[in-house]
Amino acid sequence: MYEKLFSLASLVMPFWLVLIIVPKWRVTRFLANNAVFPIYLAALYVIGIIITIAGSGLGFVHNFGSVEGVIKLLSQPNFAILVWIHILCFDQTIGHYVFKDNMEHRYLPIPVQSIILFLILMFGPLGFLCYLILRKILKKEKKIFHV
Repeated sequence: MYEKLFSLASLVMPFWLVLIIVPKWRVTRFLANNAVFPIYLAALYVIGIIITIAGSGLGFVHNFGSVEGVIKLLSQPNFAILVWIHILCFDQTIGHYVFKDNMEHRYLPIPVQSIILFLILMFGPLGFLCYLILRKILKKEKKIFHV
C-alpha cells in the first residue's frame, strides 16, 4: 500500500512544472487558488498515517525522542515512504504559499520566482529561506524608491 501512496504522490510533479514554467496560465492559477495539490498530498499522508496507526498503533511516536529512535523509524521502508510524503506535502505547501504570495505582491520577477520554486522543490527550506530574504530586501527597496 505504501508503494501505491508513493506513486500517487509522484503525480504532483506536473503541478511543480506548471508553477515554475507557466505561472500566469489560467490552469496554474486555478490549481493554486484552490490549493489542489497541497490538499491532495495532505490527503495521501492522512491515508498513510491511518494505515500505520491501524497496523501498529501509536507506539512509533516514542521513537521521536532520540536520534537512535528516528533512525530506527526511517530504516523501516514503509515509514520512510510515509515521511517522504510528509516532506513532499510540506514542500508543496511552501511552494504554493510562495507562488500565491509573489503572484499577488510581485516582490520578485517571475523568472526569479521560478528559480525559488525550483529550489523549494529540490531543497525545501533552503528555497523558502531564499524567498523570505529576497522578499525582505526587495520590500525595503520598494519603500525607498516610492517615498
